Amino acid sequence: MKRTDLTRIDEFTWEIPKSFQDAMRVPVRILASENLIDEILERKAIGQAIRTSMLSGLVGHLVVMPDVYSGQGAPVGIVAVSKWPVGTIAPGAIGHDINAGVRLLGSDIKTEEAEGNFDALADALKNHIPSGTDAEGSISLNKSEVDHVAQSGAQWALRKDMAQQDDLVRAEEGGRLNEADPKKVSEAARSIGAQQLGTLGGGEHFIEIHSVEEVFNRAAAVTMGLKEGTLVAQIHCGSRGYGRQVCADYIERFQEVAPSYDIDPPDPNLASVPLDSSEAEDYMGAMRAAANYAYANRQVLAHRVREVFDDLLEGAGERLKTVYDVAHNLGQVEMHQVDGKHMRCYVHRKGAARAFGPGTPGISLPYRALGQPVLVPGSMGETSWVMLATRDAMQKSFGSACHGAGRTMSRHEANHQAEPVPLDGDGDGVAVRSGDGSASAGVQLKENIGGVVETVAGSRLAGKVARLEPLAVMHG
Repeated sequence: MKRTDLTRIDEFTWEIPKSFQDAMRVPVRILASENLIDEILERKAIGQAIRTSMLSGLVGHLVVMPDVYSGQGAPVGIVAVSKWPVGTIAPGAIGHDINAGVRLLGSDIKTEEAEGNFDALADALKNHIPSGTDAEGSISLNKSEVDHVAQSGAQWALRKDMAQQDDLVRAEEGGRLNEADPKKVSEAARSIGAQQLGTLGGGEHFIEIHSVEEVFNRAAAVTMGLKEGTLVAQIHCGSRGYGRQVCADYIERFQEVAPSYDIDPPDPNLASVPLDSSEAEDYMGAMRAAANYAYANRQVLAHRVREVFDDLLEGAGERLKTVYDVAHNLGQVEMHQVDGKHMRCYVHRKGAARAFGPGTPGISLPYRALGQPVLVPGSMGETSWVMLATRDAMQKSFGSACHGAGRTMSRHEANHQAEPVPLDGDGDGVAVRSGDGSASAGVQLKENIGGVVETVAGSRLAGKVARLEPLAVMHG
């Protein structure tokens, strides 16, 4: 695809019109800076976005984020909106790693207090927290207990003394989605979930220790508890094999029943069913259960990080306070303006963070007046950003923003095309540890986060609050 195929809407918005292919239901709008657009157009992800726009029942426009990359079915980094309840739902447009997301812990710990301890912190994180695709945690659950986790989310961790009340207050949805239905989750998924709570996973998942290097919005930073020269911890993880199995189960089920609804999916991994069908109801219950498992998992990981700080920095764990916990791969019922009409929608976000502007219902109370925090993790061992959603995001992207630095190819492609990259070591002053010592999805497959942040800020989806620089990294 070339620029000449696009209509330029404004400095940061490019549109593939619905007329580009007959089967497209809505136009595709790409959010990208002048420096990013040509590279994005060369990616396999754009063809996947066009196919995703062919899903029955979509309204408005399909949003492509500047950190987009190819995925299974739909690319990672899109927002697709169906009209409720007459549209359709597609698990492949939400993703396999249901509620992959980021937890940010702030602190009043000055960087100098930990000087000389960053290698030890990286080692302790690696030794204390199981990581890797098949990692099993120290919390062994039976299937009934897995169901409790899937029903309660981070509230389960609070009952187990692995959370503080403020952790839940400062989490998206309070760390728990209502109407989760663990009974709609397969035995295979529940068996996996019984072993993996409190584990980091593999691929691009990580735990990083950063310093707050620069603050751009001091009023917001005060509310968030961020101050220049202090330490923060960032956790990127999701629902592990539990959520992946849920997605795989329902894609297969939807493939079987789609013909009975006269639906011909644009891709087998984009199989969909009507929102008002029994199959959709079952999937939404299971998806919410997986989302709650992920909220609980990040909360347990936050507890483990606090334990590491307690051991190495003389009880400093209690000084780590949740700034925010945000989800990336979720489907939710929301109210939005679509083509000038206020309507109830089902919003598929795959590799996109919810970014509700100030005053929007549903934002955690501490941020209701400011807007929802947007956490933008960089490539492993590189700069990350804290941003704050604006009112413009509600109109431009259905209350959504990017989810990270972006990748030039999917994990599957990376595993087949890239040489493994040694991760353990000390590069550029950053102590790096890995669950298996190497990863094909390393730094060289990621794009410059500067271009992503430039686009998000320039298109007024979110404003800059703080820049974070890494000091210690534990990679999955």
